[in-house]
Amino acid sequence: MQMPADRSEAATSNLVPREAKAEKGFTLVEVMVVVLIIGILLAIGVPTFLGARGRAQDRAAQASLRTAQNTALIIYTDRANFADAHVTALRTAEPQLTWWGATSASRSPNIISISAPRTGTEFGAAALSDSGTCFYIHLRDNGSTQYASSTTTACTGTVALTATGSGW
Repeated sequence: MQMPADRSEAATSNLVPREAKAEKGFTLVEVMVVVLIIGILLAIGVPTFLGARGRAQDRAAQASLRTAQNTALIIYTDRANFADAHVTALRTAEPQLTWWGATSASRSPNIISISAPRTGTEFGAAALSDSGTCFYIHLRDNGSTQYASSTTTACTGTVALTATGSGW
């Protein structure tokens, strides 16, 4: 039988198997710390994710209204008034969006409710975001553009004609 070179080596070799047997899992404290860390990360991450989702839904409706604005301005430039920016002309100029008349409320970001009074001096458009916010744009023949949003009023082109804000 061969003896270890010194006693500390012998003591170490005897302890290793006992330590390996003693640690087969995690302690309750270790598991609780991991659960706490995961809970903190979720508390931070979930509201951030939900906020980003709502902003993305709002941006979709706003992008559709910008397209509606550009389309109405093209028609205005061709004919020198907004009276000709009616549903049929807008459908022809921009078929990617669904165009509805002033009394029909928008129900999605790609459905634009429009109003172009017969005087031709104004154009209003509204689009409902999937987040539940309705966005409005109001163009005037003097070059001014007004923006507004609401969660309580009807999402129609008629309401858009009352928009008075400077941005969304």
